[in-house]
Amino acid sequence: MATLKHYLILGAVLVVIVVGVYLAVFRRADVARAAKGYKAAETPQVAADMFKKAIQAREYDYAADYCTAGYAEQLRRGGPAAAEYATALDNLTFQLTERGLVRDEMKVVLYNLDPFPKDVTIVVGKESGDACDAVFTFAPPALKTGIPAGTAGWQLKADMFQVFLQSMTFKNVTTATVPMKKDGAVWKFDLPATPQLQTRVGYLTEKSKNYVNPFEIVTQEVKNDPSTRENVTSRLRTLLEAAAKE
Repeated sequence: MATLKHYLILGAVLVVIVVGVYLAVFRRADVARAAKGYKAAETPQVAADMFKKAIQAREYDYAADYCTAGYAEQLRRGGPAAAEYATALDNLTFQLTERGLVRDEMKVVLYNLDPFPKDVTIVVGKESGDACDAVFTFAPPALKTGIPAGTAGWQLKADMFQVFLQSMTFKNVTTATVPMKKDGAVWKFDLPATPQLQTRVGYLTEKSKNYVNPFEIVTQEVKNDPSTRENVTSRLRTLLEAAAKE
């Protein structure tokens, strides 16, 4: 018959096992971060550099490490879906660009559909105690004729537009000021988890597959189907508008 002593020993062993597994998981995560070149943000500039590196790699879970809790939670919540979605978008953009098929109308649509556009410059301001500001400047696609009126006719869901930018305060179309703060020993971007951000992250998480499929279909067709290459804008529009209705 088990005694109280036996139960105490068993409980202690279980605690040791749980703590050991917990530490092992976090150590593996730290090793993975280090292997990818992500460093602790001991200065605002390091935070900016590491955040930009993660955004450009579509590694939103690592980008979250350089943000305060609310925004970080949304990056992690939407990260897996966003990474798959953005990778499919990048592959499509590459194939279209390689073949000279990206017209202004499509450039605008693809830019709007990017969850966090990669072409961004981050300039860190002067520190004031444990706070400072950073200026994010995004580079919209270069257009030959200005913003084409035709993009307004695409029946898409705005909930999928630039999902992770929704809690930023923009001074103009391309520039946002983002506060930073020291969180313990490291610096982080201090963005809120606004209702609009949460709504769009929820939509991205739920519906991303509906958009990944059109991206992948057109990616393959422009490589193998001459008829798609001749009508790529209308083909992509048809598929994306169908995705927006699902």
